Amino acid sequence: MESSWQADRRRVDALDIVIVPYTGLPGDGDGWPRPVVDLVVADMEDVLVPCLVDSGALHTLLPRWVAEAGGIELNSVKPKKLAVATRQTRASFVTTVLTAAQHTWEADVGFCDPWPYSWGLLGQLSLFRFFTISFRAADFELQLEPIDR
Repeated sequence: MESSWQADRRRVDALDIVIVPYTGLPGDGDGWPRPVVDLVVADMEDVLVPCLVDSGALHTLLPRWVAEAGGIELNSVKPKKLAVATRQTRASFVTTVLTAAQHTWEADVGFCDPWPYSWGLLGQLSLFRFFTISFRAADFELQLEPIDR
């Protein structure tokens, strides 16, 4: 038999789950719905960065202008060369406060230059470590549930 505190905990957990409808990527001509989450970086609540949730991406990668707009210091960080799709970029990794789907956490983010996309990538080390992610592609929805740590 379930105790009352277990039932209460289950209700709280259900409130923590966020379901995000798929949307098209900004600047993508076909407009096919994809798992895109709006991300707030640092304390820039007025700037939402659309990010593709990508289970194949190791890192979270954003354009460098996001760090500059948020006052995130990158000059003392040595950039790493990375390939994203078929393009080369340099990413400066900094631990940064992120907010998405009503949840806030800290993770390493690579701020990239050049970055030819109008969206970022949310990857394994910065998103999937902190959330249980369910791709509900049949319903064009993404479910995010924070992991208790």
